[in-house]
Amino acid sequence: MTSDNLAIELLLPLACLAVWAAVYGLARLSNRPAGVTPAPAAMDLPGQEPPAVVSLLANQWQVTVDAAESTLLDLAARGYVELRQADADPQHTTVHLTGRSPEHLTRYERLVHDRVTQRAVDGVVPLTALSFSDAGRAASWSKRMRRYVVADARRLGLSRRRFSKVMVTTLGVLGVLAAAGVTAGVWHYLRRTGDDPFGGVAAFVLTTAALTTIAGRDLGERDTPAGREVAARWLGLRAWLAGHESFADLPPAAVTVWDRYLSYGAALGVTRVASRVIHLGIADRKRLWSSYGGGWRQVRVTYPAGLPRYGQALGWIVFRAVLAAMVGWTLTRVVGAALLAPAPGSPDAEASLWSRLTSIDPVTLGVITLGLVLLGYAGYLGVRVLIDLVAPADVTGEVLWHQVWQVRSSDSDRSSTPVNRYLVVDDGHAEQLRAWVLPEEIAGECRLGDVVTVRVRPWTRRVTRVTVHRPAPETAEPFDDTEDEETGVGAATAGQAGARPDQLLSAAEVGTAFGVRVSLVRPESADEARWVARFVDGRGSTVLGVTVVPRGRMASAALLMSRSVGQALPGVGDEAYAGRDRVTGRRGDVVVLIVRPHAAPGDGPVLAGLLTTALSRLPADASTGQSGAR
Repeated sequence: MTSDNLAIELLLPLACLAVWAAVYGLARLSNRPAGVTPAPAAMDLPGQEPPAVVSLLANQWQVTVDAAESTLLDLAARGYVELRQADADPQHTTVHLTGRSPEHLTRYERLVHDRVTQRAVDGVVPLTALSFSDAGRAASWSKRMRRYVVADARRLGLSRRRFSKVMVTTLGVLGVLAAAGVTAGVWHYLRRTGDDPFGGVAAFVLTTAALTTIAGRDLGERDTPAGREVAARWLGLRAWLAGHESFADLPPAAVTVWDRYLSYGAALGVTRVASRVIHLGIADRKRLWSSYGGGWRQVRVTYPAGLPRYGQALGWIVFRAVLAAMVGWTLTRVVGAALLAPAPGSPDAEASLWSRLTSIDPVTLGVITLGLVLLGYAGYLGVRVLIDLVAPADVTGEVLWHQVWQVRSSDSDRSSTPVNRYLVVDDGHAEQLRAWVLPEEIAGECRLGDVVTVRVRPWTRRVTRVTVHRPAPETAEPFDDTEDEETGVGAATAGQAGARPDQLLSAAEVGTAFGVRVSLVRPESADEARWVARFVDGRGSTVLGVTVVPRGRMASAALLMSRSVGQALPGVGDEAYAGRDRVTGRRGDVVVLIVRPHAAPGDGPVLAGLLTTALSRLPADASTGQSGAR
């Protein structure tokens, strides 16, 4: 390779990428949240900003767990809930609904209030029972909390994105230029070696996509001039509260005396005891709260681990027993007997069996002992398997915990497939519960909050059958369609005349249609709420997807594709078509697409029926107007 080729094919792409990386790094450094100099310590509340927003400002423009904790205390200070401590232990604090309407609360305040309402029984819930038993719901709840707090801070002019739209666009343009330099080097190499020159196009597309994706990542929030000024005042209050000799040790119920000082103290990170008690994240799986059977109580849970029998099917245990018996018999009857037998003509041949046993050498003794142990182990396994098989147990109660335990990894695609799950069922009486092992093939038959009867094998702790007596209330929450924080446009009114996919079919209807338990997944964004609704089973696998396409070219394109590859469904909407795993229908100018992943041969009529139901529920104003979808 000549020096010219080296410069073009290697140095040019590296130089372009290095320049872009340097610009990106400088942009990140220059847009970090600026440090704030606290104002002088003062005891007066320095403003009316909500505690969650104050938490953002006091934590270098990051939303931490203090935001939710301080919001709950603020709701108590303002009379939306009441905190009562029964004894000297703050862990025994309970939250009581006061009946005050939450209609004037902000979205993140409403989020916390709704969590209390969902968990309350007869208007009461233990404070430590507000945590989540489902990691997915906890993550989704925290994500919404962060999004709502950030939106409120931006509305008040106290926060902004680290990378503005101008900065993102600039980095994107520079990324295209850097990709052009990489493409020039790749194209020169391909031309010199005679390889396919279209590889340069792939290099340009991939490099551009990678650099623009990196440039567009959300790096969080940063300060504004107004935000720094407000933060300085609140940090002055933090200095005063931190200097108070007993403030950090106040329990949550002290909000009745300290009013909003306690909530702002939690936002500023100076309430050690209160913050330790309030936890709105994942629950401690070994100490769970349950209201099944009437009244709240905390139960202890033991989990199977360490022994190979836990969760295994009896066939594998029988296989181990047979293998141990065969090895034990071989060691005892064959190897041991051979070692004990004297050589023909030797003096030991005339000795008695007792004499030979008392003079046995250590190696022979070890072989025979190991064989006897294996035979005993095989017998023990056989007896326990027989008892487990003929004497199963039934446990009836509410599902408190439902979590993946064991997974199987695949080296080919580096993916993991769940094998077994933990299942905790509370019968309403016991103070200590045993976690059972739920095989993945029946894991979708129940979920958190269901009242079930499970048939279990006590020794292996394996669940063999699940019967649901009372399904849990639907946990999916409709998307908050008030005002989107980024666009300021209401989700329900943006682009589709109020036609929301999550309002066209219910989880009960979808579950009944396919004979499985399903739930509606809460959308992650306003855009997703406008277009898509997704129903999943207990294992998180998608059962059905519903998409609403409003009037316009996208609707026309969806119908055109359905006409070309599908069969007409007469009598369904204004026009409808069925494909292998989907159905598409139009009513007026709105098109509804229903997709069934991994569709079975008999699912066609079921999908057509669901499409008929969905089209019939389109709002009247969503199906009138110009026939732009035709």
